[in-house]
Amino acid sequence: MPTHTLQPPEWIDAAPIRVEGSIDIAAAPSAVWERIAAHETWPEWFTALDSVEILGAASGVGGGRRVTVKRMVIDEEFTAWDENERFAFAIAKSKLSFLEAMAESVCIESTETGSRVVYCQGMQAKRGFGKLLDLAFKRNAKQLDAALVNLKRLVEDN
Repeated sequence: MPTHTLQPPEWIDAAPIRVEGSIDIAAAPSAVWERIAAHETWPEWFTALDSVEILGAASGVGGGRRVTVKRMVIDEEFTAWDENERFAFAIAKSKLSFLEAMAESVCIESTETGSRVVYCQGMQAKRGFGKLLDLAFKRNAKQLDAALVNLKRLVEDN
């Protein structure tokens, strides 16, 4: 599988293509974190994912996971791991030949009524593929919004 440039979470804010969504959840940050740190259960709320399996360490910077999206395998490396606060990862390997880099960050903030989850994705195409990547990931905003609604339901119903 081709490799991609690993970007730190801070890069997402300056990424050429950026998608962001947020939602308030009536639960403590630790309850939200519990669901986010349970990698294998991500397809229950982030339904664009078919499956998630751990590669190496299940937690901490340098750990990783393999996700499958529509039969496409993507290897991710954890780039931030601050329990109850922030989880970030970057795509390390995939068959997305037009992709230079992609990184995602999930931040959990405490609020008066529970938590606010802010999920950000940053992407960069290889030279000459910017329009293709932009078109391919336009739907990410809708998928991300739906995923956050699902996350809220699962955490609040627990």
